[in-house]
Amino acid sequence: MTHQDLKKHRRYGPRVRLITLDGCMAVEKTYREAMPPVRLLGALLIAWERFIYSRLAGIEGIPEVLPCPDRLTLTTRFMGGTNLKEADPAPDVSYFDALERLISNMHRRGVIHLDLRNRRNYGIDDRGGPYLVDFATCLYIPWNTKVRKPFEAIDWMGFAKVKHKLQPGRLDPREEEMYSLGMRLSSWWIPTRALRTIRKLVKRR
Repeated sequence: MTHQDLKKHRRYGPRVRLITLDGCMAVEKTYREAMPPVRLLGALLIAWERFIYSRLAGIEGIPEVLPCPDRLTLTTRFMGGTNLKEADPAPDVSYFDALERLISNMHRRGVIHLDLRNRRNYGIDDRGGPYLVDFATCLYIPWNTKVRKPFEAIDWMGFAKVKHKLQPGRLDPREEEMYSLGMRLSSWWIPTRALRTIRKLVKRR
């Protein structure tokens, strides 16, 4: 079995590695090497993410969960390719059409990702198709009620922001509305405004 780190490891977070396991490429997310308090939280996050994957099983674009060695580890089949943060060139508009269908299918299963502003959570498989990863902090609301709609909107705002960045000028009217709403909410969010102020002060020096 070989290992390759997929992201920088921090003591308070999981180690995420690409591994070869029984001839299969897989992604291993584990808290085995974390500090004891982090391992306790990690066990809960891993259990939650494993449950979410079980709710999404069978959807094209959702990695398959493989047998895991312990409660601190989640192992999923590697979908290939890269992520949107590192993709060069950026995928064309057909990728985003397929991605929109994937997000809709995810929502129909009651899962809201909540971190679709992060381009590292979008994958591009070897055929150029989309997949999604990192469900540790998502919500599960299986009832199709009005309560779910605002949370789904958070996902669509994240999707619109990413599409706007990589395919500017290609947003449809609904996506434009989600993008504008997301930008307004972001500008009102105090931590975001504080970071902008700090950046401006640093640039002036």
